Amino acid sequence: MDKRNYCVILAGGLGSRLWPMSREKKPKQFIDVLGTGKTMLQMTFDRFAGFIDTDNIIIVTNESYRQLVTEQIPGIKYENILMEPMRRNTVPAVTWAALEIKRRCPDGRFIVSPSDQNISDCDAFREDVLKGLDFVGKHDVQLTMGAKPNRPEVAYGYIQMAEEREDYPHIYKVRSFTEKPANEFARIFFESGEFLWNTGLFMWGADTFLNALKGASEEFAIVVENVVNRYKDGDYIPDLLMELFAKCPNLSLEQSVLEKSDNVDVMLCHFGWADLGTWAAVHDALPQSDMGNVVIDSKSLLYDCKDCIIKLPDGHVAVVQGLEDYVVVEEGNVLVICKKGDQKNIRKFVNDAQLNLGEEFV
Repeated sequence: MDKRNYCVILAGGLGSRLWPMSREKKPKQFIDVLGTGKTMLQMTFDRFAGFIDTDNIIIVTNESYRQLVTEQIPGIKYENILMEPMRRNTVPAVTWAALEIKRRCPDGRFIVSPSDQNISDCDAFREDVLKGLDFVGKHDVQLTMGAKPNRPEVAYGYIQMAEEREDYPHIYKVRSFTEKPANEFARIFFESGEFLWNTGLFMWGADTFLNALKGASEEFAIVVENVVNRYKDGDYIPDLLMELFAKCPNLSLEQSVLEKSDNVDVMLCHFGWADLGTWAAVHDALPQSDMGNVVIDSKSLLYDCKDCIIKLPDGHVAVVQGLEDYVVVEEGNVLVICKKGDQKNIRKFVNDAQLNLGEEFV
């Protein structure tokens, strides 16, 4: 294993679109969503541990979830769990990880990965990631990973490809990013053959990332430069992090870094990818009955039901009749029955439950 290769797993989100199974005290990354016997965090960690030294796998999470991380990833080093001092988007979390990687290995290169993805071909995944890490280790390029769409999906972001690189097959310049397009545009993107799904997997050399950060905004460039210098000098890290997180734009990596850079490429990947952020995605990732229903570790009787997903606690039984494309999920003190494809409403349900019923229901 190349000691310069690092992995950063983002595991601090709330996962509200998988409510009520995903709750604030135990969000989706710490749950066995697919009924495999492993949580999504464990599956992600094990996937990377097959080809990246476990000492080089860093998990960024919220300080509330340290115990969950240590329980689910036994033996992980204390210094490999970075705890965010406040909830922000992905930029400050990855910035902190990049600083830590640069401190440990000046020529380190790393991949950033969400903790809620399903990869169907782990051998192809290993091959693509190692190829990408080799590429960013040799080039001052920010590399995204794209999956070929098999349908016009509105829940995913898209990356438009430009010309292919002569020296690295299947790596293309990036022409544009589009976040969750409307139905009409998703169909155009799918039919054009020029667009890939944005997997949320990104690779950089540590220096390349930190330099790209300075283009996010003039104000943030000053903050980053200050934090980088003081981090190297060994200043008190919690104080630096509070400054970094407090002043960082609440934007995604794509919005604040990649879209503002001219050295961004995309790799066409071959490993079979799905984002497990919604009930529709979980449904599509699992084996289905003849009627398209998915039942996860639950006892149920379904009559005239089609394309539904059922998930109940142990000892509970569901008897469901006449539903099509529905979610029936119970967890703890909450039962949700709603249209599977109406994922925007899930967040509304969570907000309404919090406001009208109380914190204990989220």
